[in-house]
Amino acid sequence: PLLPGCHLTETPYTYRNPWNESNSEKLSKLCLNELSDLIQKVGAGNIAALIAEPVQGAGGVIVPDASYWPGMRKLLDEHGILLISDEIVTGFGRIGALCGARAWGVAPDIMAMAKGINSGYVPLGATLVNERVASAWEQPNVPAAMMHGYTYSGHALACASANANLDIVTRENLPGNAHHVGTYFQESLQQLMKFSHVGEVRGKGLMAAVELVTDRVTKEMLLPPSPYIQTLVGTARLEGGMIRVQGNRLILSPPLVFTHAHVDETLRILNIAFSAAENI
Repeated sequence: PLLPGCHLTETPYTYRNPWNESNSEKLSKLCLNELSDLIQKVGAGNIAALIAEPVQGAGGVIVPDASYWPGMRKLLDEHGILLISDEIVTGFGRIGALCGARAWGVAPDIMAMAKGINSGYVPLGATLVNERVASAWEQPNVPAAMMHGYTYSGHALACASANANLDIVTRENLPGNAHHVGTYFQESLQQLMKFSHVGEVRGKGLMAAVELVTDRVTKEMLLPPSPYIQTLVGTARLEGGMIRVQGNRLILSPPLVFTHAHVDETLRILNIAFSAAENI
């Protein structure tokens, strides 16, 4: 939103959207229609690329319908627009696939990666491009290049940590674990809907959000520094759990080595914390 010349389009957020559409497939079509209208309005020739997260992270763990990314890819291809997948959060297994876009069966043109590439042991980010993008500077008679020889580029320690980390991710099939344990995780979290201030529980793989509301009918957000949230977070901490509060949402992103037993312990803590908050 701070970069000049950018245009925003609606995210397929079933719980809150301008159309009040709760059906994910119908909402996907509405969002794609809006994107198509935006392309027509701005002009495809004026759009370099579309940037999107396969599952929106800090924005609330917004999980699109399975039809959304393939539909978006098709629409962009029709207009010659590149697709950039922001894999900072979803990359390397978080939602049950090695990269988030592939979880939706889509191959982006560019992928931005960090975090899971080396589990954050050493600061490292990477940009991956496909042949179409690389060919723009690989032609011998085209005066173009990708400048990458900067002081901190290709840092040996960061790259070595990434190689070691990715060996573990693939050898231990952590994306597969995120899918397997993640299914149990998502199912187990639904029991939190019994608490009066939980509006929605959503997620994919080992990534979830619990949305808090003052009223389920109006969907008014329950925001910090609400005593409810303070009690919830404080009680969880006393039970050995750390909760990240992002606005009116609890964001849950457990390690990719999570087990069923870890899920059970997480739910034990959350049930105690929510019960304490409900009784204030």
